Amino acid sequence: MVPNSEIEQMIATFQRAVKGRADYPVRMIGLAQVVANKKQPLRAFELCREAIAAGAGDPEVGIRARRLLSSLIPGYHVRMMNDARRNVAWTKAFSRAIHPGTRALEIGTGAGMLALMAARAGAAKITTCERDPILACLASEIIARNGLAERIDVIAKPSRQLVPGEDVDVPADLLFCDIFGDHLFNFEPLAVLADARRRLTKPGAVVVPAAGAIRVALADWERYGIFGHVDRAADFDITPFADFVPAAITVPIGDGTITLKSAEMEAFRFDFAALSHPAEGRTELTLVAAEDAEVKGIVHWIRLELDADTILEARPEPGTISLSSPRFWPFVEPVAMRGGDTLRVVVAHDGRRLTIWPA
Repeated sequence: MVPNSEIEQMIATFQRAVKGRADYPVRMIGLAQVVANKKQPLRAFELCREAIAAGAGDPEVGIRARRLLSSLIPGYHVRMMNDARRNVAWTKAFSRAIHPGTRALEIGTGAGMLALMAARAGAAKITTCERDPILACLASEIIARNGLAERIDVIAKPSRQLVPGEDVDVPADLLFCDIFGDHLFNFEPLAVLADARRRLTKPGAVVVPAAGAIRVALADWERYGIFGHVDRAADFDITPFADFVPAAITVPIGDGTITLKSAEMEAFRFDFAALSHPAEGRTELTLVAAEDAEVKGIVHWIRLELDADTILEARPEPGTISLSSPRFWPFVEPVAMRGGDTLRVVVAHDGRRLTIWPA
């Protein structure tokens, strides 16, 4: 990584060379891209924002800036903020979890949406932490824009680096987060939540979501022959490529191409208020075919129980709307099953990723 002093010297030299030119904003975006390539995303973000201000109203500047800025943070945030079902569910959960005087801690600020909702529900003080400095900066701006900066503190560091009595002045009454990916373990939420429960919250603090689970079922998938299976193409034998088929494939939520061929079963369930969790887990399940069918693989999805009455679930069925998506684990070859036939499957995790295979 290039030292910051060298990067700042490069930036200053470049700005002096292009200052006053008509193409200054576009040139600045080019400079921001160079800085991003040197692993300085926050500085690239700052330069890009300067370019937008300098070229206000110029559509070329706007599109070039958006192309760069959108590459600096994960792409799911826009979709997540616009997920009306998710927003309604969290609003309901906060209305039950927050009382006058509630002091809350959030892990993973993102754009600040959940912190804003918690403040709107009446939380007296919210501390929210974000390890991505760009997101922390944007969240602070959004929170201030909505007039809630005095009640919401954004701290640009991971939760495990928060210092009790400094970053979090008193233990929190409420702990909340939405750091769950398509297989629940993407951002190591079990370890992160357990650490926060031990160090940063009161005994008996409310946790939202209260629990999470991984559900599995036998399935058929209309696109198995395109994405999940390799044997022949254009009359050629291409089976040596079969080992390069992805182990699991994300299926767009609610698109209707997945058909469950067994009753669903719960592989794992986690109490997010627990002070610790096993570092790994493994279970075997017996899935029973519901009808005569050619089964193409196993599908899993996550279920988040915000509280006893509010559920967010990525169950694969037409019309479902959720931030997370089901994942399909294709069999090497389809399996012909009769109604009532059984198939044993293994579901395992190491705290960071999930793996599923036929036993």
